[in-house]
Amino acid sequence: MSTVAVTIDYSNGAHKHFSSIPWKEGLTILGALQASEGIVPGATISFGSDRVGHVLKLVIDGSPREDGPPSEWVVWVNAKPFQGRLGTETSFGFRPDEREGNLLKPGDHVLIKQSLVP
Repeated sequence: MSTVAVTIDYSNGAHKHFSSIPWKEGLTILGALQASEGIVPGATISFGSDRVGHVLKLVIDGSPREDGPPSEWVVWVNAKPFQGRLGTETSFGFRPDEREGNLLKPGDHVLIKQSLVP
């Protein structure tokens, strides 16, 4: 079975690493992140979306907190900064050119790290 890996870095010394998320054709970065919810210890993922389906206010395991310092999640795939925007299935219908940039390949490693907003 082909897999991808996801590492969540909370930027406070805590990390979660999921090394065996099953890969399937059409798996996106957001899909891999959501798949981590079902692997013990799991991650709790919530987000909203704009009118074209771009992910807004991504919260992982309660972070960032509303009452905490402003921060955002920054994504790398295979140690390269991800330049696109994460999208829900809705966004791919309206902007199909964005889907390809979100697709993962077997063996890919996604790092998502919390970063303070300047």
